[in-house]
Parts: sequence; structure tokens; C-alpha cells
Amino acid sequence: MKIDGPMNRSLSAKRLRATLALVAVASVVTVPTVEAQSTAPARVPRAIPAPVVPPPEFDRSVDRGWRSRDGSPGHSYWQNEADYDIEARLDPETALLEGSVRILYSHEAPANLGSVWLHLHQNLHKAESPRYEGVEITGGVTIKSLSADGEALTERPLAEGPGYRIDGTLMEVRPSIQLEPGDTLQLDIEWEVTLPQNGSGRMGYSDREVYMVAYWFPKMAVFDNLAGWNPDPYLGNSEFYDSFGDYEVDLTVPAGWTVMATGELENPEEVFSAITLERLAEAAEADDKVMIADAASRAAGTVTAAGADGWLTYRFTARDVRDFAWTTSNVQRWDATSALVFDPAPEPVAEDRDDEEDEASGRPPMGTAYLIPGGGERRVLIHSFWREDEAPLWSEQWLYGKQSIEHHSRYTGFAYPWPHMTSVEGADIIGGGMEFPMLTLIGPYSGGREPADLFNVTSHELAHMWIPMIVGTNEKKYAWMDEGSTTYLENESRMELWPGVSHHRVEARSYLQLANARQEVSMMTPGDFYPPGPSYGVASYPKPSTLLVALRSVMGEEAWTDAYRTFIQEWSYKYPTPWDFFNTFERFAEEDLDWFWTSFYFETWTVDHGVGDVSPKQGGGATVRIEDRGLAIFPATVRIRTTNGGSIVHDIPVDHWLAGRTSFDIDVPASAGSVTRVEIDPNGVAPDVDRSNNFWPRG
Repeated sequence: MKIDGPMNRSLSAKRLRATLALVAVASVVTVPTVEAQSTAPARVPRAIPAPVVPPPEFDRSVDRGWRSRDGSPGHSYWQNEADYDIEARLDPETALLEGSVRILYSHEAPANLGSVWLHLHQNLHKAESPRYEGVEITGGVTIKSLSADGEALTERPLAEGPGYRIDGTLMEVRPSIQLEPGDTLQLDIEWEVTLPQNGSGRMGYSDREVYMVAYWFPKMAVFDNLAGWNPDPYLGNSEFYDSFGDYEVDLTVPAGWTVMATGELENPEEVFSAITLERLAEAAEADDKVMIADAASRAAGTVTAAGADGWLTYRFTARDVRDFAWTTSNVQRWDATSALVFDPAPEPVAEDRDDEEDEASGRPPMGTAYLIPGGGERRVLIHSFWREDEAPLWSEQWLYGKQSIEHHSRYTGFAYPWPHMTSVEGADIIGGGMEFPMLTLIGPYSGGREPADLFNVTSHELAHMWIPMIVGTNEKKYAWMDEGSTTYLENESRMELWPGVSHHRVEARSYLQLANARQEVSMMTPGDFYPPGPSYGVASYPKPSTLLVALRSVMGEEAWTDAYRTFIQEWSYKYPTPWDFFNTFERFAEEDLDWFWTSFYFETWTVDHGVGDVSPKQGGGATVRIEDRGLAIFPATVRIRTTNGGSIVHDIPVDHWLAGRTSFDIDVPASAGSVTRVEIDPNGVAPDVDRSNNFWPRG
């Protein structure tokens, strides 16, 4: 996710924060049993949520064994893979990047393909390309040569035969021979691009001394088992849907420029000085900050090796990642430490064709390349690159990175799998943050910002390493799947390092304000189709985070946590849909939750429970009427205090509202004394748009 700017694209770093407290409902009854009258008639007909009906392509996928009704991948689940061998050279003086890539596209789908689709994301900066808003024009991508399986292809109308055509940020390639199941297509492409200073707030360069290079190479589009090809253009607004693959990347920059990237550096002895290598080894075992490079060592030229003819080539490898990004600088301070994570012993899994092929080839199964066999403690390097004059708050950013990786590994039950996590300060490029595998770009957070602000965005961006970097969601269609989960996880980690505030409840405010103003748009709206304004940001960040808290209160903490962790585990390095998400949580809830999904995810219905009347009865006691004034279905918890000091807690189940009723009467017996206070949702877990009517007496 990119956090910055106005909320019409992504939430700004100061983002609307809020939510519902996670405290489970506790009932302490110290008075005689309450008689609840659940037969109060509905005053007006109410809307009843329709069942969730998956799209036809999802049902077909289930019927073919590719997905399952319980939310898990099907027994015949498949996905295509793209592996990349890239060589690139960047001239920082001109921002010109020249590169060549060999792509091996493994076609596992049971279909024949006459052509394949690739993304040329940097064509966003080509004059004639469509885009969400104005951007810097650099000329975009120049394809210097392209061949398929050794045959040179030219740009031409594909109706005329083999070749390729470019349409905005998309390129369709038609080889001479169609791909059949089990085939591998080899594409060899040479290209060049002048990098923009600001790539839609997600990449670029600052003062030509810091570069963040992202979505920079020709990249295969996703062919999945729902829609087939997903050739969605990049308009600079909604983000990415990427395929997993392996990368071998050689990056050449001037001597004195350090490089950090997705993956593992394979030749540190060739590019770093002896003192840098020594400090990196120290950081790899440290819990405190280790200074790798500062202004003095940069100026003295003691950080990198001398290189050949004034240039250095950094070689990286990465496995099972959905993208590759990198950063380079000749001025940034470099701090490092390490996070401690724990790999549980792997559980036996049923063999499938991919596992057998991996075993035969000597490749470890997907997602296990960096893990300790049999489980155990493991260190993850945490890097922080920043400029002291631009970003003084970054002096503690290494700590925020360490805490986030350790917290998120524990909370998700899925240890961070890669060898490093790197944060890069990018003044002039970004105000908030943007994530890539093992790498994030974050703004300077200067100008009166607080340390907590930098921690929040760090925690958020690093939470993205789980979704979508491990759980490969389709961000272009369903931004809430990654941004909502990430916002929730960020808030959990904030409460660990910055306790004393219910960050979830703060997060909910922006959603509830927009919902109360009736300006919401459905969360199931594709990212590029939201109207201008805050609806995209709210539907992607605070609302889904708030709903996770609400769902946790409905399911109970244990069942919710099991569902949450199982979803991440089962869909790691795969492509889940919203219906897989829904079905997984219903599996652990052991009940139909369509009332929840329909009310909040598909519709923009709202919850508004209110205290109606508190009517004293002759002879003592009272009748407390709870009214449901909204459209969304949600259970209600009511706490009643009485003059004898007692506390009555009563739960109104979902089924009562699903029967079409709009009120519920609670009978308080005379032995309880007079009612002194009524409160709905005392633990703050309901997404109620008007809490002012949740109390009696009011005022």
C-alpha cells in the first residue's frame, strides 16, 4: 500500500485511526435472572441480508478442484510461475536505467495460450498513456529487442502474425507457437527507461543521491484459475496483482553507491569493504543498533569496494517473491540490527505435483528457501537507510523495524521468511510509505511529526510482508484484503510499543464518520473505480480493520485467531479471493456469516443500536427497550446497572434481528432495584455509527 497524500488514493500517514476494542464481552450478573422479551414486534419491515453468492468463475474453480468450499486451496490447485534473470545498469546522473531480462514462464494451467501479457508499469510516464492523475512524463519504456523462444519479434498488429503490441502500461506478446499445459516460454527482452523523480508517490529519486527503483522491468501479468489473464492497466492509483517467481538480478551502479534489494546479496565480498562486512556480521547477531555507514565513512570512500572502472555489480537472488525492487544511495546513513523470529517445525503435507517436481530438481518447496529445517530461532537483518539532515526521527527507525518484524511474526503465527527487511527514507518521493518484498520506502516524517507517527507507518508497511507479499491478494480488485489486514496488524503492534490507547477504536472513527454521512462505497469496488474523495481510502484501510475487530467479537478470540492464522498459512504464496477469506472464517466460526459479509463488505449498511425507553413497572423493576435503527445486522450486548449496585449484562443474538425485528425488550425484575444506567456495547466492539444513543440516561 502507498500511504500518503489525500485519502482519495491511499490513506495519508497520519491516517484516520480507530476501532473497536478487542476486549471480549464479560458478563457479571449479581442480581436475579433477567427475563428478556425477544418477541417485541417489528415496527417496520427491515432489510434482511441476502446470502453471499460467489461469482460463476469461483464456482467453476471449486467444481474443478482448484478451490474449496471451506476456504482452503483445492486438491488440484495450480498457478503459473515466472522466473526472472535480470541485468541492469543505472546512471544516477541521468536516471537512465538500461536492462535485459530473460523470463521463463511456466504454464501449468489446463488451457492453451496463444499470447501472453506483460506489465510495462513505467509507461504510466509515457505521454499518451491513460492515468488517474497527472504525472511526470519521462517517455516510458523503450523496448530495444524482444524474442520468444529464440525468435525475434517486432511491434506489430497481432492479427498480422507473431509479434508484440503495447497498449499503455500493457504489452501483449504472441509467439509463433501457442503454449500448452506444461510448456515453458522463454522471453528475452532488452529495454531502457528514464526513471521519474516521483513515480506516483511510490518510487523515484531524491536529489539524485537516493534512488528507490520499483516496478521497473517487463513483468508477467497473472494468469489465475478464476479469470485467466488479469491484464489490468496501471493508472497510478490502485496497486498490483503479481505472480510469484524466482529472481537472479545483477545491478550495476557507480562505486561508492550501496545497494539493497529484494532477496539475498550473493557477492558481499566483491562490493563491500572489509569494515562494512565486519559491521554487517555484528548486526546479524545484535539486538542493538550497529552503524554500518555514516557521512564520514561515505565521504572517505570506505563503505564499498573500489569496483572495476568505477562501477560495482551487486548480485541478488530471491525465491518465491511477487516482485523485485531495490534502492541505491551514496549519501545515506546505514543502521542495522537483527530481529529474532521462530520457525515452528513444519507439519507433514500431502504431496502434489509441484512438490514432487521441486524434490526432483533439488529446489525446496515454495516458501521454505530461507527457513531452518525442523524449526528453531532465526535472525533477520533489519536495515535502515536515511539522511540525518532530512529525517532526524529516523535515528530510532531501526528499532521500529525490529519490533514490527518480531511482533508480526508472533501474531500471525507465520515467521518472517526472508533474510532481511530494509527501510529506506525517501524525502521528495513519498510522504507516507510503500511496500515491496523485503523493502519499504517511507517518508522523512519531519516537520513536527512524532516518533509514534514513524513507528505507525513502519509497522504498517512491514505488515504488508505478510499480505500481499506472502498471501498474494489481488490489490487492484480488493484493496481491503491487504490494507485492512495490515492496518489491523499495525494497530496490534502499536498497542505493544505504545500502550495506553485503544488504537483500533481510534482507527474506526474515519469509517464511522463517512458511513454516518452516507458517503461510503462498497468495499468490493475495484480500486480504479472509486469516485474522487475519501471513499477508496476508508473502504480499504479503517473499515476492513474495524470489521476484523468486530468479527473477532462475534466469533470469539480463539476461533478468530485460528481462522486468521490458517488463512495466512494455507494461502501463503498463492492467490486467495474474498470468497476464500469468507469461507475460511466460516469454517472456524462453524456458522453462516453471510449476514456479516453482505451487510458490511458488499453493502454499505450501518449499525445503529440505541436505548429506546426505560419504563418503570408498577411494583418495581423496569422494561428496557433496545432499538435497532440501522440496516446492518449485528449482535448487541447491553449492560444495565441498578440501585442495588448490581450489573446485568444481556446479549441480543443476531437471529433476533434476522427474524425482521427492530426492537428487543429486557425485563428487569423488581428485586434488582431501579435502573440507574443502560449502556449498549460497553466494550466498544460494534461498528455503531451513533454511540450517543447507546446510553441512558443521555446527557
